[in-house]
Amino acid sequence: MVWLRLGGTDFPESGWHDTPLSVFGSLHTAVQEVLKGETWDAYFFDGSYFVKIIPVAAVPGSPRLVRIAGVCDNDESNPVVLADITAPLRDVVESLNSVLQSLRAWAADEGDAEIQAMLLAMADLPEPVAPAPISPS
Repeated sequence: MVWLRLGGTDFPESGWHDTPLSVFGSLHTAVQEVLKGETWDAYFFDGSYFVKIIPVAAVPGSPRLVRIAGVCDNDESNPVVLADITAPLRDVVESLNSVLQSLRAWAADEGDAEIQAMLLAMADLPEPVAPAPISPS
């Protein structure tokens, strides 16, 4: 089971059945790209659900923010946003790194060398750098 809690909404829903490592891998890749300033999608593999992660324009001297929208695209011509939040990018990175560490420990405990190697190949995400404050002229 794998789902996200976006604000007060469980997306796609609490107890969602999916392939957790695939969803986590997609999310990890998406946040890597967001750290570079790109908008990226992370996919759930069962159903028609994805999360669009959008960097918010940075304000010098303030923490970087990210908009996260949980989307259902059963009707591709008319997708529906089921959850939409803005959060500090640092919090998103910290949460993903914590899950990655937990998954690595689980794979080690299970003795699953293949999954453990895959998780070890995923680097911890770097802490986002806040934009520099504007210096007075």
